[in-house]
Amino acid sequence: MTETAAKFAFAGHAFLRPEPAHLAALARELGDPAFVEAIEQSPGALEPAYNHLFLNPGGTPCPPWQSAHAGEGRLMGEPHLGVLEWFRRYGIEPRAMNDPADHIGLLLLFYAELLRLGVEEVDLEVFRREHLAWIPAFCECVAREGRHPFYRLLAEQTSLLVREAC
Repeated sequence: MTETAAKFAFAGHAFLRPEPAHLAALARELGDPAFVEAIEQSPGALEPAYNHLFLNPGGTPCPPWQSAHAGEGRLMGEPHLGVLEWFRRYGIEPRAMNDPADHIGLLLLFYAELLRLGVEEVDLEVFRREHLAWIPAFCECVAREGRHPFYRLLAEQTSLLVREAC
């Protein structure tokens, strides 16, 4: 896996699951001591910080689904359907049909897989335009609302990674 693909995969995992040991191991594998340090500063606070940002039942400040940022104001919208087409084109089926496929973590992991597969640049460009362009604005929200240093660092690094790719 290329370094860029590994960075996209790390970010994807980090936005999907707030498991300190798993994320620290991935960060070590990636060779990024800043992420390891940010996790180890307060590992017990990682899950509450994740829940505050992305799963707050009172209203999440940073919804992690592209559909929530597409102007429709609802999940399972056009971005969800569009990314499902991409997944299926590459032989990936969602685990559960009622889960939004346009979660930032899934999008980043899928893009890492496209990079790993050596997909043509024209297809990568289309995927980035259709499904990654919203991520820098989302990361601004995470950086602003993040209560844990790991999520502020993740937002900064993910925004930079996506901007460089786009």
